[in-house]
Amino acid sequence: MYSFAYKSKEHKKHRRPKIYPVLDSMATIFHAALARYLQYEAEPRQCVKRDPKDTVPVHFQPLENSTHASLQVQEPVSPGPKSFNVFYFNGSNGMKIPVAVRSTDTIGKMQQKVLKLRPELGASLNLVYNGKPVQLWQTLSELQVKPGATFITYQKCQGG
Repeated sequence: MYSFAYKSKEHKKHRRPKIYPVLDSMATIFHAALARYLQYEAEPRQCVKRDPKDTVPVHFQPLENSTHASLQVQEPVSPGPKSFNVFYFNGSNGMKIPVAVRSTDTIGKMQQKVLKLRPELGASLNLVYNGKPVQLWQTLSELQVKPGATFITYQKCQGG
């Protein structure tokens, strides 16, 4: 591959190009790399469908003569979830109640804790977290509740 440069129209007529060796070597390197890439792309790809036929299974020594096995599940090494405080905001009277909860607690369990602290709130408490209503069975970890979060109570209007 060569790079050409013409000095004038006179040279263009006779088609005698001037060759620049530096550009020529760059073009050669580029085309060599491109050829290798295209050659790699042209090769058929082989997909592994199953184990090769000559593989021999290696059995675990204690289980070599058994047909069934069971493994015992161990408790996690890390400590359980720590408790943190969230706030329960009553929209009707503006009262903000701190409640100690764990990330594994459900919304129903959190409501029971609030009712133990303030029984006058009543049993039918509808809650909103991050602008969305929450269900009693949802856990705080599902909702990605962080310490210091606020749950707001609301009342459903009857009628239409």
